[in-house]
Amino acid sequence: MSATVKTEDAPLSGDERRFRPGGSAAQVERLRQFLTEAIQRGASDVHIRAGDVVYARIHGQLVPLDTPVLGALDTRELAMHMLATAPNAPTLDEVHDYTGPWSAPGIARFRISILKQRSSYMVVMRVSPDVLPTFESLGLPASLGRMVMADFGLVLISGVPGSGRTSTMAALVNHLNVNAPSRRHIVSVEPSIEFLHKSQKCSVTQREVGIDTDSYQAGMRAALDQDADVVVVGELSGPEMIEMAFRAVEQGRLVLAKTQAGDVTSAIKALLANFPADAQDQVRLHLAETLRCVIAQRLLPRADGNGRVLAAELLLMNPGVREVLSDPGRLHELRGVLAEGRAQFGTQTFDQHLADLVIAGRVSFDVAVILATNSLDFELQLRGLRR
Repeated sequence: MSATVKTEDAPLSGDERRFRPGGSAAQVERLRQFLTEAIQRGASDVHIRAGDVVYARIHGQLVPLDTPVLGALDTRELAMHMLATAPNAPTLDEVHDYTGPWSAPGIARFRISILKQRSSYMVVMRVSPDVLPTFESLGLPASLGRMVMADFGLVLISGVPGSGRTSTMAALVNHLNVNAPSRRHIVSVEPSIEFLHKSQKCSVTQREVGIDTDSYQAGMRAALDQDADVVVVGELSGPEMIEMAFRAVEQGRLVLAKTQAGDVTSAIKALLANFPADAQDQVRLHLAETLRCVIAQRLLPRADGNGRVLAAELLLMNPGVREVLSDPGRLHELRGVLAEGRAQFGTQTFDQHLADLVIAGRVSFDVAVILATNSLDFELQLRGLRR
């Protein structure tokens, strides 16, 4: 694309800008071309900014696409086109920061974020997949399926941003929606709707923060009044949200929620840290009573260089885990309890799963040993498994 493409000579009125697609036909065709390339290469995000080529995030890395360097006029026209063809979007002149859905017919659906930077426009596009993820496609432990079939309890999906938590959450909802033995009402409160769920064996209601509800708190509070059997929360943080989750479980509901922590023990500590020290003992008892499962996950490069693979640490509630959670002085023992409970309860540590992935040839030993919690123990464990 070139910065010399001209816009309409005559200025458009506000209504004309709103309803008349912006951007020249040539610009729109180039947009479709590089979006098609990004989708074919498995991109999760596309970055468009003035003064640079288009970049796509592929297997977690930002890589340049084969496009010309864009000028400020190019990015302005592309942003104008997206807003003019997006539902209920403002005009470009009204935008400083905008996030909303957008579709490129025949290519994909996107979540677009349009922002101003250095007096020009930048567009970040998150791909909204049309195919719902499954346990098999993500490599999730099959035992998670039993957890989401439970009538009540708290299920936490933990990881850092970019670890695939949203896909895991979608797979859990999809599994329940497809396999539930009786019809249940699932209400999700999400930061943005990336995966669309059609009601099958369950009735699925999806609400977006900022559009359908004012906040996570308001959406979750409303879900408890809307006869929800399952409440799905995009982020569980803050005392009010956590207490509502406990209350929902006590009322016989299943709560699926995302948290930001790198492993199971850190997820438990982070949840407790939302409360003052004198309240944490009571919260710990609530957790021991309501928690059903915690999956903490990471995405690692595949050994063959073709994409990424999920490594997971998994807590499934059992008597040993419950004893550790109930005692404030024993939380450091949790990883050991997960390791020991693998054969009987299906729990696992990151290092155990890393060893499995190395043995299966899906992750290289060099990558796994760097990421292992205890590199020396990991090497010894791997030698034992290889015998």
